[in-house]
Amino acid sequence: MTQTLTAYASEQLPLGFFRVFATPPGSFRREITLFRGAPTIVSAVTTSDPFTDTTAQLSMAQITPFDIPGAGDLEWLVPYCDIDIVFQNTGGYDFDWTWEGYIASYSFSLDGQSTSFTLDLKGAFYGLDDYLAIPSFPSRPIPYEILIAQAFDQDAHPAHLGKFLIQFPVNWPLTVPPFKDPAYLSMLKPWGVATGMPWTGITSRSTGSWEPLLTGFVQSLLTVMFAHGGAQWSVRNLGHRRPELYLRRIPDADDDSIIDITLGAPGVALNGTRDYTQRAGVIYGSGTDFAGINFSNIEVSPDGKTTYFKPFAWDPQMWPRKSNPNFNPLVKPKETMITFQSGVDEVAAAKVAQGQYQRFAEPGITGDITLSTDPRTTVGALVPRLLIKGGATIRINGLFGVRDGVLAHVTQSNADFTAMTNTLTYDTKYRDVLTVDEVRARTRDALAPLRSLQVGKYSTTIQDLILPWSYSAGSGIIPTPAKEFFNEKLPQDAEFPYEDFTTQFPPSNPAYKPWYIQIGPTDTDNANHNWSSTKRNNRPDAAIMIRMAASGSIRLTQLCAYDKDGHVMPVKFHLSVYYLSGVFATSMPEMIPQSDPHYPPYLKAMKVNGDIIPTTYQTIDGHAQNHPFYRGSWEKVQPDGSPFPWAGDPQLPDPSIIVGWGNYYEPAGYYPGRFSGGNKRSGMLQDDTGWDWDLVAKGYLNPDPTQNVGDDQAGCLFIMIYCDDQFDESVYFLGRFIRLEPGQSK
Repeated sequence: MTQTLTAYASEQLPLGFFRVFATPPGSFRREITLFRGAPTIVSAVTTSDPFTDTTAQLSMAQITPFDIPGAGDLEWLVPYCDIDIVFQNTGGYDFDWTWEGYIASYSFSLDGQSTSFTLDLKGAFYGLDDYLAIPSFPSRPIPYEILIAQAFDQDAHPAHLGKFLIQFPVNWPLTVPPFKDPAYLSMLKPWGVATGMPWTGITSRSTGSWEPLLTGFVQSLLTVMFAHGGAQWSVRNLGHRRPELYLRRIPDADDDSIIDITLGAPGVALNGTRDYTQRAGVIYGSGTDFAGINFSNIEVSPDGKTTYFKPFAWDPQMWPRKSNPNFNPLVKPKETMITFQSGVDEVAAAKVAQGQYQRFAEPGITGDITLSTDPRTTVGALVPRLLIKGGATIRINGLFGVRDGVLAHVTQSNADFTAMTNTLTYDTKYRDVLTVDEVRARTRDALAPLRSLQVGKYSTTIQDLILPWSYSAGSGIIPTPAKEFFNEKLPQDAEFPYEDFTTQFPPSNPAYKPWYIQIGPTDTDNANHNWSSTKRNNRPDAAIMIRMAASGSIRLTQLCAYDKDGHVMPVKFHLSVYYLSGVFATSMPEMIPQSDPHYPPYLKAMKVNGDIIPTTYQTIDGHAQNHPFYRGSWEKVQPDGSPFPWAGDPQLPDPSIIVGWGNYYEPAGYYPGRFSGGNKRSGMLQDDTGWDWDLVAKGYLNPDPTQNVGDDQAGCLFIMIYCDDQFDESVYFLGRFIRLEPGQSK
């Protein structure tokens, strides 16, 4: 058997051969190196960094289209059967080489002369791409290494993998700070780690956005996981399908494992590129940390008249351009902008930018080396070319006359077992395979840290820099004083409508009453008194101000009604959002007089027990009352497309309305059901339909940040709530608008 397979040995010596093993799901491992008397041919193998084993191809001479996959001696030929390719040493060398994956597909052909059957394999880790990174938006930040470990968790995402390992370098300096640090809010304590543990120091509250788990979510995390000196975290296969997160560093020049490749030697073909468009000298950035606070290194002069941005990393010859003794006007600057991964704080962002600068300040060299002969390591050890994997380091001797050779990282290895060649994709800046693909393809800006598996498929998000969103300051919280409830009182596992906690902090307690919006007992004669209100502009019925930001998108709206003891009150209600502060109860849809023959019906007020609350809503002192639940309110035309029979469109609200919930046909307060579906009132509204606002574009916010200083309404929207089901007690509302974070999609 050995003599039969020595054709696959490196060079002309019988160093060994490749054995192939198959392990179908739920069954035992069996060898298929020889199948039905014919050798299994290893046609091609691809490895890369990260994730090690990528693709492979096997040719099976004795399998035909007449066979039955999954039956008899083909019991192993089923989807997701694990395939291991192992190099068996038979000569005087001891090479440790395996490729591990699973059957992704097979192809076959048959004609009058011959038949063929080919197995296409995917690397073991790529089975995680059968799962999606489902967003969960935890209330506390999670370290990146924990997020990656969760992705590889075999209880959550079974893929026939071993236990996930994290390998921190010896004497790793970063450890988790004490949780009792007064700088911590409860919502900012990192989850899953303990004080004193080594960690990467990079955290996020984003657990994905429905992208593939491995090549989408995990890859996006790895692309920003830098350490001091530009080293980057990566994931490799230790063998036996054991994933390990480790720090990839440039080895010392005398490292024994470096593979020497000499240009001009027989069997060495090289191409390369040094692309000066793919460099960076001054790196600006913006992002949002795990507290929901935007940052961009914005600076404002002491007199408030000048605003500028400091870069996160820079070449001292390029920036700053004034009062800088190192500035060199002969050095052409290259500026770029990074939108950091959601949840990266400003300190970690500086590390990311420094890592990007170190990797892109000089463009480096990328290219391919095709080997048809075998190289040797620095100490002279033979390295069979077909066994070189992605992640190895090579020294290119003779390149551009560099005396000591140029070190390069093998980002990908494509071994062709038919041609007996191996094409190595290399990069002298030690970047990962996807970054190098972007650099070589020149598709968009390779400097941006967010990428998907296919090059040119990622996008960046431009964040508002005028008045940023901040959960800690109360952005999106209804009402704003309830920021203490959401930021400090709610634990990580609290779920809407938070009744276990609203009963601990009820509105009946004067200390917590400001956390709620109160509407008094039902006024059965005047609907205008059943709207939420505050005193502003010499009016007692003004809309309630909610702190937001200059612009943004909301991905989730939550609002709930409670009684004085904090229990959910099952009532129907209306909620709407406006740009203008000058919105009042009288700005809402007006009821036309009962004497009008077109007087429309409206939804009756109803007690919690289901009894009707008699109401006599009509005009008061010649002024129409304002009610959200009469037929036709909020709409521009009738359901049949015709205009309303009355003049002046009294059914429309203030024109600054942005979005609203609750009308005659579908009042709010029936979540998770609907009024039109016959469901009972729940007192809850939850809607993940996205909506946007832009105070600058609408002219409600000055685009010059300095002009907004001292304006307590800057960055605010205004809400109106209506409820008349509370009868003889007050009803209290609490909720929030959850922003669409950078890097997420609606």
